[in-house]
Amino acid sequence: MPYRFGTFNVWGIPETFGDDVSSRMRGLASRLPDLDLDILLIQEAWTDEVRDTLHEAARVSGFEVAEGASSNGGLMVLSRLPILESRFEGFWFRGDPERLAQGEFLGGKGFQTLRIAGADGVLSVFNTHLHARYRRSRPQLNSAVRTAQLLQIIGAMHDLDETVVVGGDFNFAREDVEYRIFNGLTRATELADGRGYPTLAKSNFYKRGRTGADKRIDYLFVRPAWGKNLKPIAAGLLFAEPEKIRRRNRSLSDHYGFRAAFDLESPPSPGIQSGFSELDPQIFDLARVLLDVGREEADRRERAHFRSAGGWAIGAVLAAGLRRHPALDRRRFLQSSAGVLALLALAPAIGYGTLARIDSDSKRSAFDDAYGILAQLEARPNGSA
Repeated sequence: MPYRFGTFNVWGIPETFGDDVSSRMRGLASRLPDLDLDILLIQEAWTDEVRDTLHEAARVSGFEVAEGASSNGGLMVLSRLPILESRFEGFWFRGDPERLAQGEFLGGKGFQTLRIAGADGVLSVFNTHLHARYRRSRPQLNSAVRTAQLLQIIGAMHDLDETVVVGGDFNFAREDVEYRIFNGLTRATELADGRGYPTLAKSNFYKRGRTGADKRIDYLFVRPAWGKNLKPIAAGLLFAEPEKIRRRNRSLSDHYGFRAAFDLESPPSPGIQSGFSELDPQIFDLARVLLDVGREEADRRERAHFRSAGGWAIGAVLAAGLRRHPALDRRRFLQSSAGVLALLALAPAIGYGTLARIDSDSKRSAFDDAYGILAQLEARPNGSA
């Protein structure tokens, strides 16, 4: 019996920052009763309104729902198969706390892990949403961040014996190095093997001004259990049909979804064998190079924040000195102003100093943990997956 999976970034952000959020969620909810999927992975269900709308529609449509509060990275899973267990793990690497407009730090992205009862035994299902862009002008640094996040997922899935499905919004294309690293370290098969089905496309109403090439960044990967053959059956876009909103044909999100089906069979039926084979040593080298880039950036940020903290601290000392200057003792207004300036300069000094210590340490730890997982994988006999 085939398993039918889908993944969809619903763009369920607060109305202030999104377009037609309530209308789009109602449109999506109306399609759930007729949705011919066993499991739907959802990303960016950020608000209570979005989660409540989808949860209620899923319940009346025969789905079980695994979700959490907004702190669970905006992730939800709808399943027609019994959910045995569900948990969320936040990524060790988060965005920069001072870059509030990016939302990556406050969003607290991560991955949702579920154990689901399937016809062939238990499936482990991972739903995730990787960082979109850490630094727009430094694509290699973006890859470094996503590589650290992927290694955290790989570490969680590596010792699982059952069939593993990993899906979601990966924020990289098939030609990007992260794709090669994830595929190489897990020996998972990407359903549709990267062919077509762009989930970011100019045909999407909310991406009609897009200048870049259409591409797919939403995937479903499967690593079959030992002794099972994977047989991909079908793949295609999901929720690509327009929705009438405010008298115009619009889209349900700024992404299209992706769907695929597969079957699991025991040998000798032809199919894709489960991936427990020797890994390519070059994959480890690629990952290490990127982790080096990320850790060096954490060190650079620490130095930059300490310099900023020092500059503001000097400004605070100078302002405090003006307040005690004899020439200003008779001028209460200027004396008070100097005190205010000292306080204003002291606040950023403390802030930058805190960022230098706490945030940089956190980022270094995230990359160090990723190095640790990579070393564990490489130390296995023959580097086997």
